[in-house]
Amino acid sequence: MKNAAALIETFENPNLIKGKAPIVRAVFEGRDISPIWDELFGRVSADPTDAAAFLDVSILLHAIGEEDKAVLSQKAALEISRKYRIVNGRGTGPNVLVFVTAGDFMANTPIEFLLEESDANILLHYVDADTADLNDVPEHDVAFVAVGESAANLPVLETLHRLLQGWAGPILNNAPRRIMDLSRDGVAEALKGEPSILAPAAVRVSRDAIGQLAAGEIEVASIPGNGSWPVIVRPVGTHAGKGMEKISTPLELSAYLNSQAEAEFFVTPFIDYSGPDGKFRKQRIAFINGRAYASHLAVSKHWMVHYLNAGMTEHEDRRAEEASWMASFDSDFSVRHARSFDALHRRLGLDYFAIDCAELADGRLLVFEADVAMIVHSMDWQSMFHYKKSAMRKLFAAFEDALAQRVTRAAPTPAVKCAHTGKPAVYQKTDDDCLVCALAMFTGRTYEEIEDLAGSCDPAYPRGGPMSHSIMRNVANKCGVVLLSGIYMLWARPAIIGVVSPTVPDTGHAVFWDGEKIIDPGFCGRVDRSYVDRCGLEFTQRASDLEPLIRHDVQVSALAGAVTTNEPL
Repeated sequence: MKNAAALIETFENPNLIKGKAPIVRAVFEGRDISPIWDELFGRVSADPTDAAAFLDVSILLHAIGEEDKAVLSQKAALEISRKYRIVNGRGTGPNVLVFVTAGDFMANTPIEFLLEESDANILLHYVDADTADLNDVPEHDVAFVAVGESAANLPVLETLHRLLQGWAGPILNNAPRRIMDLSRDGVAEALKGEPSILAPAAVRVSRDAIGQLAAGEIEVASIPGNGSWPVIVRPVGTHAGKGMEKISTPLELSAYLNSQAEAEFFVTPFIDYSGPDGKFRKQRIAFINGRAYASHLAVSKHWMVHYLNAGMTEHEDRRAEEASWMASFDSDFSVRHARSFDALHRRLGLDYFAIDCAELADGRLLVFEADVAMIVHSMDWQSMFHYKKSAMRKLFAAFEDALAQRVTRAAPTPAVKCAHTGKPAVYQKTDDDCLVCALAMFTGRTYEEIEDLAGSCDPAYPRGGPMSHSIMRNVANKCGVVLLSGIYMLWARPAIIGVVSPTVPDTGHAVFWDGEKIIDPGFCGRVDRSYVDRCGLEFTQRASDLEPLIRHDVQVSALAGAVTTNEPL
């Protein structure tokens, strides 16, 4: 909790802004915005150096569709200052440093909506491709990289990649290059070959090539992944359906090309994802620390589904369907698509992102796009969408918890303790030290003690991992433990569990079972008992703990006539 002096400093901060949440909510609900307008323009007129007022004006202009004026107002604000503060609730929560960049509402993660109901202080820190260092960031508890994927943001993300290497404090989404890979073609490539997911190939095609296709000089099959008409064509870099059309003939493509001025387009095969009733259903799902949360379900008669034009306000039956989907999400949709969700988190590898998707008749998940900047909010009318509040509160609480967990793990003594020793959980310091952490928790040693023992077992062992299985067993022996591995285990006893990595494709990952709970030394919240059932590779326990299982196996084998009960193991 912050003291009174700190709160006074917060409210006297000259760059204290309203931010997106209250301004966009007022516009979205159709309220009279003239008081906000008059206040902000009065401040700008009285003080042309009021950066906070300029930034809030830009938000208001973006919200009412005055994009050109919004850009100018935002530019004026950022020329004065690159640092802004938003106080949520009582302002007694964590200080969350958020790296953002100039742009519209789709340029950055809409963190203002995610934390609107919290007591967190959002410290917006604007960066660009020319940012030289991050030495001037304000004091904070946890950081978050909010810059989204776009052609304009690629240089910014590349700069952040360089500047955030070696970042020592708690931070989410510290993976700018993975965010860069969230382009339409990048997502399709990342998910290619995953049997539980269909992510249609998105191929970048030049305007000249589109012209050749329209003129019949080349066949649609010459574009990889596109075997026949119809296809979906959209300009590269657009979102929210801007410039996107379903094209069924070269003549239609010619007319489309005449209406677009862009130099490059994405061409994607059209996938008919309509249900038995002919309607199209598109789900937006947010992933936080590897777990999926329902954001919305839109039901429409048209193939291009957007929540605002899907007729959700006009059709009670569609709202009832969304309410049912949200209420049963954890027990139904998430269960059916557990393998898809595993693959999405593993292949995209971000702490926070969202997807737009649909469910195909064959059970696969059709993924349209993934991004960190999709709008996730709770601004729908309570009278009509009352059922959404609980689902969105759950999502927002999960985001707050993800921030809090990073802070807790960075504390000298983590709050989580191993049930069998009473000692604190041990978390990863590098990308390759999960086995070091699991061994430390298993044996009750410290991270440093396990590292020293590993080095004594093999001088070539690289500190920070990875650790081989042979070194693992040698370290255990030095701790007085004999370890055995198998495809089964006694859940009543502690164990090191090897699973398919939830974050890195084609690798394994070690987590720890303390006899009561799974402790993942990594940052993903996805590894639980159901994940182990799906993705478990091996279980490693003390030989003495496994003796009851060994004895049972011997007895079963003896009854089957395979061995005698006194045959040596």
